[in-house]
Amino acid sequence: MKQLEYIIAGIFCLFLLFACHDPDEKDLNSDCEIKSINIKFAGTDKQYPGIISDGSITFDVPIYESGSEELIETDISQMEIIASIPVGATINPGLVGIKDLTQPMDINVKAANGNVKNYQLTVRKTGMNYTMGLLEFAVQKEGQTVEYQSNQVPPYPDGEIIYIDIPNTPKDPLDLSKLRARVKLQPTCTIEPEVGEELIDFTEPLEIKVTDGVGTVRTHYIVVRPTEFSKTKFTHVWFRNIENLGLTRTNIQSLALTKDHFFVAEFEDWSLGKVHVFDTENGQPVKQIEQATTFSSHIAADDNNHLSTTTKNEFGKGYYFYRYDDINSSPDNLFTFVSWDSAIIDQFGINKTSITGDTKTGKAYVYTTMPNSNYYTWELNNGVAVSASPVITQFDPAKTGGSWNIASVKRASVDANSDMYFCWYNEGGTENDGKGSRFEVHDASGTTYQLNPTNHLYKILAFDVFTVNNDTFVAMLTQGLKGDSEARLMVFEITDKTKLPLDSSHPDYVNLKVYESSPLGITTDLSSGDIQVNADGLNAYIYVATTATSSQTAANAGVRKYKMEYLLE
Repeated sequence: MKQLEYIIAGIFCLFLLFACHDPDEKDLNSDCEIKSINIKFAGTDKQYPGIISDGSITFDVPIYESGSEELIETDISQMEIIASIPVGATINPGLVGIKDLTQPMDINVKAANGNVKNYQLTVRKTGMNYTMGLLEFAVQKEGQTVEYQSNQVPPYPDGEIIYIDIPNTPKDPLDLSKLRARVKLQPTCTIEPEVGEELIDFTEPLEIKVTDGVGTVRTHYIVVRPTEFSKTKFTHVWFRNIENLGLTRTNIQSLALTKDHFFVAEFEDWSLGKVHVFDTENGQPVKQIEQATTFSSHIAADDNNHLSTTTKNEFGKGYYFYRYDDINSSPDNLFTFVSWDSAIIDQFGINKTSITGDTKTGKAYVYTTMPNSNYYTWELNNGVAVSASPVITQFDPAKTGGSWNIASVKRASVDANSDMYFCWYNEGGTENDGKGSRFEVHDASGTTYQLNPTNHLYKILAFDVFTVNNDTFVAMLTQGLKGDSEARLMVFEITDKTKLPLDSSHPDYVNLKVYESSPLGITTDLSSGDIQVNADGLNAYIYVATTATSSQTAANAGVRKYKMEYLLE
């Protein structure tokens, strides 16, 4: 019995010993490693995992959904963080609530035993390589709303001087020390110094550094140059999108313009579609005209307000040319050209058509182009074709390579000594590959003048030439190489054709390029979109039809009206 008492007392002592034991620090959890971590946009469910590499954690957040052009949330100043850490560990600062991750965020994890590990969280926007950086740099005079944009077009190479020309007149003097700037960058790109609402001194070139979406830093120098009186003033009058116009398609193939109406066609191949008629003053629908025949392709207007439609030579149908005396008349077939030549069939009529003169009275010329670097000419006298077959002319193959993807040929007047205007496009791989579009003027003596291709974007989708107060201008719808490049309206004065080769570094360049619009949105391939101009006294009205490549950009499709005022000193 005594022995049993000793055993019980010993067990009790052991119990007291362990009950009163203070654990050694080495027995506490020493793990301070983050096991997994994710972020998500506040209020959403989609999580983006962090890539953990020692003390660095990187999150890749896509700008576009994979395989589409649909934007997702991009405001990384409103993020939630979800992390998995060891038992007993704590994070400082805490991860509860909304976090701003526009800049790297530093945190540390403290283990139960006091061990600490530091981490830096960085968010990268991905999904598209934004490598152009600077898209636009524009300035305003103090207290004014008119913007003056950079003369060059992006991309801007490292070290490039970007010139901005601003009028300096006695009535509106220029103070270079007090100008306000506006910058447009590609997403994920940054600029130093930042440009805000404060006035900037441009008495010396302004140095800026732009970091693009992959981290490349380019230095640019902004130079503001005072210029003399500008005789042109441009105003954006209105924009009517596809819905406003009552159209069903976002790809406007061609635009026809008369004094009182502009026309957009929605043709059908095997059945009859419509030509939609709109008022030039306000862009409102007027009526619809049934297309003259199947496989109609393009519309155009002559110099006396007659609408014309043409067909394509699909399945050997032939190239039909119809004229409407007015919007209420039936069409008259002026001529037909049918060919079973393998180089012509299914191709003839798909490119641009232009008309100079009156297709009903007097002389007129009709031009259309083919992808094989040929252009075709019909001469009309009082609405009758001089010949049943067109005059076929091959454009200089040394310039086009013997073919072009798209081209336009226009004539200044029906005069025998008229200037001719040519514009063509050859598809290339990069913005600087020497291909793209060219615009040329050929005079009666055989002299050719080519607009410096650095003055416009890679593609010229359409152009029109017009005269105001005996000065000649060309308006262009132009776009960069890529399908997601934004289009712009550009206007050049080409009265003095010897100025066409000038580039933006030349002091007289400001007298060549008189206008460049802000981006018009993403447009489409070269067979779509158009531009037509009505000149009236000292004013010109420019109508620009842009199209869209996807549902995301459909809001850009439609017709814009600009007004150019010719100012007299």
